Amino acid sequence: MLDNQNLSTKSQLDKLERISNQISLLISQNDYEKISHLDKMRKKIISDMQEKNFELSNVHKNSVLKLISQNEVIISEFKSKNSESLSKIANSKKCAEAYLATL
Repeated sequence: MLDNQNLSTKSQLDKLERISNQISLLISQNDYEKISHLDKMRKKIISDMQEKNFELSNVHKNSVLKLISQNEVIISEFKSKNSESLSKIANSKKCAEAYLATL
């Protein structure tokens, strides 16, 4: 039974890692629409693992720490790109307002 749980835990962690990699790729490609879906999948996997009370071995704990670190980088990239995008929108808005003021 413990071996099955270890295999299942490894499988779930592998899925989480693939999802994180996909999210990172989508951020670099500015494809934000699919990120929400992948994030929901990620949260479902995590909640399933919590419901089943998976025991994590040291190897799995290292994988989780790696995923957390990777997710922090992803979130940082996402916030940075989102901030840039909002800044460009705000700048365009100011330009449009200035143009309209001259009319």
